[in-house]
Order: sequence, then C-alpha cells, then structure tokens
Amino acid sequence: MRFAIGREGDIVDSFTLNRMQAEQLAPFRCPTCQEMLMLKQGAKRRLHFAHIHTCGRAESVTHHQDKWAVCQWLQERGYPVDQEVTIKNRRADILTNVDELPTVFEIQASPLRPEEYIARTNDYKRAGLDVIWLASGFDLRMNQSFQPWMRLELFRRHRLMTVRNGQLVRFNGFPISIKYGIGNWEVSSSVITSPYEAYYRFNAFEWTEMIRRKRMSPIYPSPKNRRLMLNRLYPLGVIPALLPTACYLPLTSLWGIHIHPIEFQIVLYLNRYESPNDSVEWSIQKTCRQFGVTPTSDFSQSFHVQWKQLLNACRLSCDVTTWVLPITYEDARRHDTRLYQGLQRLMLQSTNQSEKGVNVCQKY
Repeated sequence: MRFAIGREGDIVDSFTLNRMQAEQLAPFRCPTCQEMLMLKQGAKRRLHFAHIHTCGRAESVTHHQDKWAVCQWLQERGYPVDQEVTIKNRRADILTNVDELPTVFEIQASPLRPEEYIARTNDYKRAGLDVIWLASGFDLRMNQSFQPWMRLELFRRHRLMTVRNGQLVRFNGFPISIKYGIGNWEVSSSVITSPYEAYYRFNAFEWTEMIRRKRMSPIYPSPKNRRLMLNRLYPLGVIPALLPTACYLPLTSLWGIHIHPIEFQIVLYLNRYESPNDSVEWSIQKTCRQFGVTPTSDFSQSFHVQWKQLLNACRLSCDVTTWVLPITYEDARRHDTRLYQGLQRLMLQSTNQSEKGVNVCQKY
C-alpha cells in the first residue's frame, strides 16, 4: 500500500520518499485499521507499506489526508471514531456518535451522481444513522462550482463541509445560479448548524450588486425562457430589468432543485400573478413542472415556509399583485437597496437577541 500514518501523525506517501527518508518517520500505522505497518521494497516493486491483513480501498492521497484530518478533528472533540465500517451494503468512511446519534462521515472526492447521493443517504437513514458528506479536494482559492450532490447537501444540512489545512471548513450561503453561490467559507467548530445561519451573515451590499448585474443582463432568449418568462412579461408591460425586488429574494431552499434560483422566482411570480387564487403549494409545484423538474415533498414544504417567512420579514404579501413595480432602473436600484439593507438589519437584530437567549426562529 502507498500511504501510512507516520510517527508525528501525518500521512506518509511512500512514492515520494526514499527508504532512508521514510525510515526516519517510523513507526507506521494503517490509516484505515490502525494496525502497525512495515516498509518493504523488492527488486521489482517500488517502496511501499504492507501488513498482514488487507484493508482499505484505492484512494487518492487527498482523500487519505482529508479522512485523517476528519478523524483527528473528531477525536480532539471527544468523539469516538471507527473507520471503514460496513453497514449492510454500504461501507462508511468514518462512523462516530454526535450527541448520542450514530453519524457517518462520507469524504467524497470523485464525481457523484445526485441519484447515488440520495440512495446512499437514504440507506444510512434506514439503518438509523445520520450522514454528513464532505467535499474532498475542494480548492477554496478558485471559483469552484458546486456539483448537484453538493447542492443537495447544502439544502439538506444548510451547509457544505470540506477540509483545508487540516481544519474543517464549511460554506453557508445562497445560490445565485445552477453552479455558484454567494456566501462564506468559515472554520467549523461543530457539525450542528441552523437553517437560518446563512442569514446571520447576509451581506446586503454584495447581494444588491449581484442583483444590479442581473438587472443589466437581459434574460437569455432560449425557447424555454421566452415561453416561460418573456412572452408573459411583455403583455403585462413589465420588462425583465424592472421586475419587483421580491423576485430576487435570497433563499437557501433553492439549493434543493437544479434550476436557476432567479428564473425560478420569476416564473413563480408570473404563476401567482396570473392565478392569484391558486394555493402557494400548487404554484410551487406548477413552477417546478414547467421547468421539467419533479420536486420532492421536502423541497416544496421547505421553500413554501422560507418564502413566506422572508416575505413577512420584508413586510410583503403572498399576493404578488401588491408588489411594487419599479418605473425606472434607478427606481429599481433604490427598491433593492432599501429591501436588502432592511433585511440585513433585521438579521443583525435577531443575532443580537439570540445572544441574549431569545429564540431567533420565532422572529420569522
């Protein structure tokens, strides 16, 4: 095997060392089963580690390093750790207990289809286990795009975790396209998060600037956009650049579907405007179907609750016919600034109250 844990607790790569350098890092242990390893080198085989019982899988050095970092992070906080645990037909990278709940950590380095993410997550849940997915090898220095399974993890657990410099960091934020989001990467001291955590760090200026760019960029006239948006906006006397500000709400629940978040809100606005007597639940499902997506019950309920909460926080009604339509581009910019700065002030007030023991969730 290629990798081992050295005397100082670091991952050792036998392919990058000679025998003399490697022996200075002895003794060695297996990253998977913690058994002692020996250093071997033959006439035909390069330097490598070996032990009596075969274990582990063909994993990259980044995957090994991230898995070892997660184990150390958990052990430093007093959590018990087991590696490579077989649970029915699944093999978990790490098994521990978080607040007396058996929890699996899956360190995902290779591409993962969303269907496989859902299937594996459900298998662990049926076995009575919670599961936390980490994106291995995620380079935070680059403008990385979120894969579909990462969006689902952001929707399910309200954050995405990865490892950087041996520390666990997590992303909290809002989707602004199918691939990207606005938010913050922060060092994590806990695996517990609040569904409102992203709002406590909401940046009104950054969000307003993003909306400014969206208003200046016309909706691309693809056949779907023309049918769902443009052909319905123009008869109302509304141009895309002058849509109501409430069509651009920051909604973390929109991580749960693979649809552009602003396009989803525009089509929902049009459906509510044209059929105001429809229930909100039906409008949400109708919007998803128009985009060719079948929503889960979790998404529909989560979006419905969060959308109404944000509208209440902004003192707006679900009756979209009462929303103010900007007359000029400057008017739209003023509406945007007023609404998002007011939302940020509300978040800051809620954060201050939570520090005094007030339940923030009751403010929405």
